Amino acid sequence: MSGTKQLIYGIFGEQSLGTDNHALSILILFLAGHAIVSALFSLALAGMVPGRFDIRRRYALIMIFSFIFFVPLLGAIGIFVILIYFRYFQHFKERTAFNTVSMPPFMVESGGLAQGMGEGGAWSRLRTQSLPRSARLKALLAVNAGGGSNSSRLLQMATSDSDDEIRLLAFKLNDQREKIIGDAISKALHSLRELDEGDERRHLFRTLAFSYWEMVFNELNSDLSNFFIEQSLQYAIQAQDPEVEDPSLLILIGKIYLRKGNLQQAQEFINMGLERGAHRDRVIPYLAELAYLKRDFTALKQFFADDPLLRYKPVIGQVAKFWMG
Repeated sequence: MSGTKQLIYGIFGEQSLGTDNHALSILILFLAGHAIVSALFSLALAGMVPGRFDIRRRYALIMIFSFIFFVPLLGAIGIFVILIYFRYFQHFKERTAFNTVSMPPFMVESGGLAQGMGEGGAWSRLRTQSLPRSARLKALLAVNAGGGSNSSRLLQMATSDSDDEIRLLAFKLNDQREKIIGDAISKALHSLRELDEGDERRHLFRTLAFSYWEMVFNELNSDLSNFFIEQSLQYAIQAQDPEVEDPSLLILIGKIYLRKGNLQQAQEFINMGLERGAHRDRVIPYLAELAYLKRDFTALKQFFADDPLLRYKPVIGQVAKFWMG
């Protein structure tokens, strides 16, 4: 049945039902006939929905049927007028096509081998399967010498390498990192049990705070990262001495709160560390990150503008250039 015939049958059927009396004896017959008429109207009108609305046909049918069935006659006429209007008279401006933009400089990844044996250069060699094994092993050792979360992440990625020798060396280097920090923690805990009080205990608390944070920062044993964070915060708070200014410890507490998502306390401790002598170059990146998380982009740009030398430093320099435009 064509759409035109459905529309004509629907109009005449709706009119005939509308003129019928509402005696209780024919209520069921009326509802059944009304449902059939509404379905005919829905089938006819659903094809008139403009394609720019991007709506599935069955959803259009359900919507139109609901209007026509629950608002007899006027619902059908209203839907028909609305669809005629939007199909033939209402024209929206065409959306401007999106332009492609280049990636920020700190996200560009070269397809070739990078110069030098920094993190980028070493990883570009390590992932190039066509290089000799000796060159890739040297790159893996260079990655290990770097330290930090990026270096640990690259080592973990190397553990899935197709070359057995590289994969086993990556596992070994990763385990060595964790063992060195774990031994430092065990030694400090053992010494702590033998001391009752005094400045030596605070020194051990400080050692434990930074050691546990190294576990987190280097992404070692990710299954216990929450435990390491809590232990680092606990020992860092115990290591504080009101008579001794320790900006590094304050910055550490701020970084822990930042990692936990407590932005207010993170800002307080990082600002305290800055006021008590922490190097501004070490603090600005964290203040900028806090401003970004708070969506305060004006303050973020101001932090980088206050220290223009940051643009010349590795890694953070590209970020500073990006935000300073």
